[in-house]
Amino acid sequence: MKLGVHVQAAVACGITSKGPWRSAKTLGINQALFLDYLKSEGLYSLRLD
Repeated sequence: MKLGVHVQAAVACGITSKGPWRSAKTLGINQALFLDYLKSEGLYSLRLD
Protein backbone atom coordinates (compact mmCIF):
# COMPACT_ATOMS: atom_id res chain seq x y z
CA MET A 1 0.00 0.00 0.00
CA LYS A 2 3.01 2.30 0.53
CA LEU A 3 3.69 1.96 -3.20
CA GLY A 4 0.24 3.21 -4.22
CA VAL A 5 -1.81 0.03 -4.33
CA HIS A 6 -5.40 0.30 -3.09
CA VAL A 7 -6.37 -1.72 -0.02
CA GLN A 8 -8.63 -4.12 -1.91
CA ALA A 9 -5.94 -4.92 -4.49
CA ALA A 10 -3.32 -5.42 -1.77
CA VAL A 11 -5.58 -7.82 0.13
CA ALA A 12 -6.40 -9.71 -3.06
CA CYS A 13 -2.68 -10.12 -3.79
CA GLY A 14 -1.99 -11.25 -0.26
CA ILE A 15 -4.64 -13.96 -0.06
CA THR A 16 -4.32 -15.40 -3.55
CA SER A 17 -3.65 -19.11 -3.90
CA LYS A 18 -1.91 -18.56 -7.22
CA GLY A 19 1.81 -19.10 -7.41
CA PRO A 20 4.27 -16.24 -7.89
CA TRP A 21 4.39 -16.56 -11.68
CA ARG A 22 0.60 -16.35 -12.11
CA SER A 23 0.10 -13.65 -9.51
CA ALA A 24 2.83 -11.52 -11.12
CA LYS A 25 0.29 -10.43 -13.74
CA THR A 26 -2.24 -9.09 -11.23
CA LEU A 27 -3.09 -5.41 -11.08
CA GLY A 28 -1.85 -4.88 -7.52
CA ILE A 29 1.57 -6.41 -8.18
CA ASN A 30 2.02 -4.43 -11.38
CA GLN A 31 1.05 -1.18 -9.67
CA ALA A 32 3.55 -1.70 -6.86
CA LEU A 33 6.48 -3.26 -8.70
CA PHE A 34 6.75 -1.23 -11.87
CA LEU A 35 9.99 -1.16 -13.87
CA ASP A 36 11.31 2.17 -12.58
CA TYR A 37 10.86 1.04 -8.97
CA LEU A 38 12.71 -2.22 -9.61
CA LYS A 39 15.57 -0.35 -11.31
CA SER A 40 15.80 2.04 -8.35
CA GLU A 41 16.20 -1.02 -6.10
CA GLY A 42 19.24 -2.11 -8.13
CA LEU A 43 17.59 -4.91 -10.10
CA TYR A 44 18.24 -5.53 -13.77
CA SER A 45 15.82 -6.45 -16.53
CA LEU A 46 16.21 -9.92 -18.01
CA ARG A 47 14.38 -8.84 -21.14
CA LEU A 48 16.45 -8.69 -24.33
CA ASP A 49 15.30 -5.58 -26.13
